[in-house]
Amino acid sequence: MAEKSKYVIALDQIQAKTHSFLKTRGFRKKGRTFNREADEKGIFQVINFQSGMFPIGEHYEVPGFRTSSYGTFTVNIGVLVKELYDMEDWHKPTNFYQEVDCQARTRLPQLLGKKDEWWSFDGNLDYITDEIVLGLNTIGFEYFELYNTREKFIKNYGRFGDAPPRAKLDVALVVLHANRSDGEKLFQEYFDQIDGNKGHPSHKEYVQELAEKLGVVLNGG
Repeated sequence: MAEKSKYVIALDQIQAKTHSFLKTRGFRKKGRTFNREADEKGIFQVINFQSGMFPIGEHYEVPGFRTSSYGTFTVNIGVLVKELYDMEDWHKPTNFYQEVDCQARTRLPQLLGKKDEWWSFDGNLDYITDEIVLGLNTIGFEYFELYNTREKFIKNYGRFGDAPPRAKLDVALVVLHANRSDGEKLFQEYFDQIDGNKGHPSHKEYVQELAEKLGVVLNGG
């Protein structure tokens, strides 16, 4: 077995201390990822530790365009609504979710007002760990509170720069799950605003196929 790099060892130490805190808050751990189900069933809160990739090739770094994040790490945060995850055929059934699967996604440094700053493994690891734990215990959990019910998800999703362009579609699908007529109306509104002639024909086809799968009749579909 290859010897662990000093960066892997450092992240193991940071994560172990953070795990001690998160475990008391009901989080489970697998690898670099933590999961907890919100009070409302089917909503999952996800925390993930991500280390920078080793740069491949001598020309990997391009000034002003791409820099190496090797030797640094960040903490990703996400919220997943199970029915949205289950709706996609390529998603495998699971009881533990990854941050990349979440609908709402952000990073702890961004919540702390540091834009997309990554922590360096060459810094004071005890200080960094304390900053992460404090950040999660305050603004991190406040972020989770924004989405801890479907009602809040519908209200808040897409308002904080933490959602993809299809955010309104996801909201329509969550509404559809609870109220058929209201969900169909939102679904139609989302479909109508897709411009299939300006770079989005494949997405429009995807939405049409999804509507057929869900039994939603679209005007103009």
